This record gives sequence, structure tokens and C-alpha cells, in this order.
Amino acid sequence: MAEHRERFPVVVHVCLERDGRVALLKRANTGFMDGYYALPGGHQEQGESVSATAKRELQEELGVTARLISPACVLPYRSGRHQGINFLFSCSEWDGEPVINEPELFAELVWVAPDALPEPTADWIPPALALAKTGGWYQEMVWD
Repeated sequence: MAEHRERFPVVVHVCLERDGRVALLKRANTGFMDGYYALPGGHQEQGESVSATAKRELQEELGVTARLISPACVLPYRSGRHQGINFLFSCSEWDGEPVINEPELFAELVWVAPDALPEPTADWIPPALALAKTGGWYQEMVWD
């Protein structure tokens, strides 16, 4: 008899960096954290590498093609009934000009300093950006 295993999502986010600022998207009509600012990103698809997910999400959400992308940190999370793994990548070189490429899902694109994030920003982003800045690679996140 095969053992039943729970499946947890792998979510990949990208910190698109320009002139000391990062790109955040204000979520809308997604059904999850609408109204919050978040980094571009989304779920890994079957058969896709984590870095390929990061590149795909940048293309889908901001219309840019990453030239240089680097892993920043790994953030396993638990929040209520949700549990999974967040991967954060950094990208400072890309082709194209970032725009809201999915206006049905995002209401605003802002460029902000990491120490001056708009409200409300997803809870995990400030500690993730701080961790990546210090060269840390792993932090478990738990919210009730």
C-alpha cells in the first residue's frame, strides 16, 4: 500500500533590483492577499526548474527577460492551513522595461527602497529582503 503524502507548493519570487530599489506589485483579483504589495512570482509548474520558474514569472508578470538571476534565500512557511516553500531570487540585469503585464491580477507596480516598503506589504517580504541582504540563505516563516 502506497503511503499518502501531502503536497506543498513551491513558490518562486524575484527581487528585481534597480538603483537600490525593488519592484513590487499590488495584488488584485487573485483571491489571495489582494490589496497587498508582493514581489513578482508564482508557483513552480510540473517539470520546471526553480530558476526557470523565476524567469517565467518575471516574463509573465512584468514582461521582462532575465539576463542574470541569482538564488537569494529559501523560506519554508506555515500559515494557518497553508504550508510550502518560498524561493527568492535576485535579478539586476534584464531585457525590456518592467510593466504590469497581467493587469487582471495586479493594480500597481512600484519601485521602492527595501527599507521603505509600502503598506500593506506581504509579511514575509521584509525579513526575506533583510536575510538576502546579509547573505543568509534560510529562514523558516510561521504565521497564525
